[in-house]
Amino acid sequence: MRRRTTIAALAAVLSFSPLAAQAAPASADGGTSSTPRSVATSTSSAGVDPASACGDLVQLAPVLSSDHTPDGKQITPKPTADGRRVPVIIVHGWVSYDTHSDARDHLFSQYVDRTADPAGGTGYLLAQSQYRSSLIGMLQQVPGAEVYTFDYSQVGSRWVTDPQIGPKLSQAIECLSDSYQQKPVLVTHSMGGLVARQAFSNNDSKGRPISGRVSNVLAVGAPNNGSDSAQMIASALTIGSEIPLAGLPIRMLWDYIGQCSEQMDATNTTCTGIRAVDAFRSSGGEALRTGSAQLAQLPWWPDNVKVTAYVGDIQMGGISLFGLNSPRLLDLGDLLVSVDSAKAGSQRSRQVNCEYGIISTKSAETGLVRLMLAGQGNSVEQPADLLSSPCFHEAMLHETTITGDLQRDLTEVLGANTAWHDPATAGEQSAGATTVSAVRESR
Repeated sequence: MRRRTTIAALAAVLSFSPLAAQAAPASADGGTSSTPRSVATSTSSAGVDPASACGDLVQLAPVLSSDHTPDGKQITPKPTADGRRVPVIIVHGWVSYDTHSDARDHLFSQYVDRTADPAGGTGYLLAQSQYRSSLIGMLQQVPGAEVYTFDYSQVGSRWVTDPQIGPKLSQAIECLSDSYQQKPVLVTHSMGGLVARQAFSNNDSKGRPISGRVSNVLAVGAPNNGSDSAQMIASALTIGSEIPLAGLPIRMLWDYIGQCSEQMDATNTTCTGIRAVDAFRSSGGEALRTGSAQLAQLPWWPDNVKVTAYVGDIQMGGISLFGLNSPRLLDLGDLLVSVDSAKAGSQRSRQVNCEYGIISTKSAETGLVRLMLAGQGNSVEQPADLLSSPCFHEAMLHETTITGDLQRDLTEVLGANTAWHDPATAGEQSAGATTVSAVRESR
């Protein structure tokens, strides 16, 4: 019974929230421009612009004029107190993409627009007037952060061993660490954490471990042990297709998805237009399932890289009336990744919980409030429901607690020593001569 309930809930979520993210509303000031930026290295480093030197691998994220500080001011990136700038690499998940723009159709670029309820409950959707920034904008406010996006959407349905995914991220890490003479920090979502694990298993161009060039990974919803939900859905469809006669429609659907997935792997084009469906049987989609052979072969997090996990937990069911409370019936993680899978291999974790009761005074109250505010949309703050849950796999990237934790943790990381010196040339360089300076122009 629990398995059937879980599958039904996941099917509903996937149908309403495909992994290809929707754009968030425009800002109240109508801002659509971005602040041009140029980066120039000091004379003691490679003598080239890192954004240009590494431009075939990563892109320097623009500062959007529609992103603001908490007090409503324009964002102006600054170095650390000791003058350092450190590359921060955003790594997206399966069948997603990274292009930071005012279109806000990239998950890291959407406005932070919801919050989990610290006291338990469904959480809240913020009023549009409360929107201030995207997650990328929040990270750009951290002293020293030079935020880059790593996009592999052109092969997004494939597994992390594809040359354009994990190995290419290794090259980006090497290029940026050489250019800045600082160890990059990775901020990953979903399969992006597994991309990082694969990248760390590679060596740089001089035969040294890439992991030695990275200080920290801040991993949101990483399916380190795979996705139980993806495995359960695949198993249900496989079993259903084997039922005589009655299973024929399911078998036809299963075969059709297989053909679409082959097309996605080969040409990155979709059949249904929903990338998560089209790629479900792709090489990446199959590898993400708990117990897959590909996951078993993927190297684990290296000991010399500190990993912080950011985790969502949606709890379903239970009765709460007249002061009596029954246990929750289902613990769904973020609906796609379990709590244990997201935390596996991390040294510390941050977690948000969202509770949805079958029968409870609180669920009745929030349901009534949602009904009363339904016609006002995002102009007012209102309770979230399961399909808009702040603890959902994608929603954590625009939830206030998780994004606030990410910003604070990155501040802590960049406040420490992140220097990288090539062992072959370290003796020729002075400690203070490797800082990358940045010059930005505002309109």
